[in-house]
Amino acid sequence: MHIGLKVVSIVFLVNVLTSCDPVHNIEFINKSNSNIKVKLNLVSKNENYDLMQNAFGDSIVLHIKKDRIKHIDFGIGVWDEKEIMELTKSLKSIEIETKDIKTIYKSKNAMNGVLNNNSKGIIFKKNIEIEITIAIQ
Repeated sequence: MHIGLKVVSIVFLVNVLTSCDPVHNIEFINKSNSNIKVKLNLVSKNENYDLMQNAFGDSIVLHIKKDRIKHIDFGIGVWDEKEIMELTKSLKSIEIETKDIKTIYKSKNAMNGVLNNNSKGIIFKKNIEIEITIAIQ
């Protein structure tokens, strides 16, 4: 009976890893000492359904309280370089604003870099996690 449980566990694990795609997201994690605002400015002829579903006008604005997380869902799939590049094509800029600092990623290269550098996952890169902090100098 102990061997049967191991076989069932292995079959279940293999099935999970090979048969279903994970849900992929972009998460903005506020680790700063205040509320923040994240704004994704979209290109005018945007064809990215997931972005448009979350947009109000030509942008997506997230107000994130201290020690909170907000995310944008992108359905089933994983973040590979091609998918991140397609997402970047739909963006004009990414703005991250704390009470003291406003950072704007304007170029496709800069946006692609911040998204690629923050993609996370063990087997599949299913999340992009962007942590917003304030460096004390």
